[in-house]
Amino acid sequence: MADVSREVVADGLGYLEAARWHGGALWFSDIKHRTIHRMAAGGGLEAFATVPARPSGLGFEPDGSVLVISMEDSRLMRVRDGELEEVADLGPVSHHPNDMAVDREGRAYISQFGFDLFGGGPPETTGLLVRHPDGRIEAGGEGLTFPNGVALSQDGRTLVTAESFSAPRTRLTAFDVRDDGSLAGQRVFAEFGSPQEDVVDGICMDAEGAVWVGCPFAGEFRRVVEGGTVTDTIAIPTDGGNYCVDCVLGGEDLRTLYLLVADTDVVRLGNDWDSTARVEAVRVDVPGIE
Repeated sequence: MADVSREVVADGLGYLEAARWHGGALWFSDIKHRTIHRMAAGGGLEAFATVPARPSGLGFEPDGSVLVISMEDSRLMRVRDGELEEVADLGPVSHHPNDMAVDREGRAYISQFGFDLFGGGPPETTGLLVRHPDGRIEAGGEGLTFPNGVALSQDGRTLVTAESFSAPRTRLTAFDVRDDGSLAGQRVFAEFGSPQEDVVDGICMDAEGAVWVGCPFAGEFRRVVEGGTVTDTIAIPTDGGNYCVDCVLGGEDLRTLYLLVADTDVVRLGNDWDSTARVEAVRVDVPGIE
């Protein structure tokens, strides 16, 4: 990737997560401002919906309906005609649900903190949740330390999640997706540095099955292939708290990598999601997923 010139395409936002490309537009959640945003490829930011209990993970059902994780009340919600309706109460089966990927059948793969991140508790292992269109919720994976960003491959047969605080090294963990949507074949996709220095956060997959991952503490977005080889790096100076939070491939040819970058830190995030954020864009060689 010879040209890594970055362009700021949106600014003055709060704390952003869940970057998605859908229907010719960039979507993301502003957790601080309790808003889901949509932005067309040519610009023009629109506040799509308000989520009072703070939005995070986003996904789209087969009919185009928007699904969102409502973080503070641990619910999976649907946005319909600008209004929220409950799809599932995740409270009894989760600990702070966070990000989400939704497949073409409408299954929602949901990550969760698994412990009290801002309360200072030690990390505890947990798993993913799989919410099926018929309402069933089942566990997927085990022994995951803060599964965070989650993404599906182009064929829907592989799922990857970023374990933000796994030790002694943070990692991406992959699963095979069975025909019935359940997860099997848990394995390490890639490993990075220590959780004190190299946290991994939001992810997306490209058409070749590689993963772009945001690394907040390192101030980098990295493209990594299964096995751990990093093929491309986009460095953003960390002076001033520039967290590299999440990313997604989009644009007319799916070769624009949208970067969610925040000026914050862990202490500030624990203070009512104190943050300012922007969206940047950079051109890459390998396209994203339709």
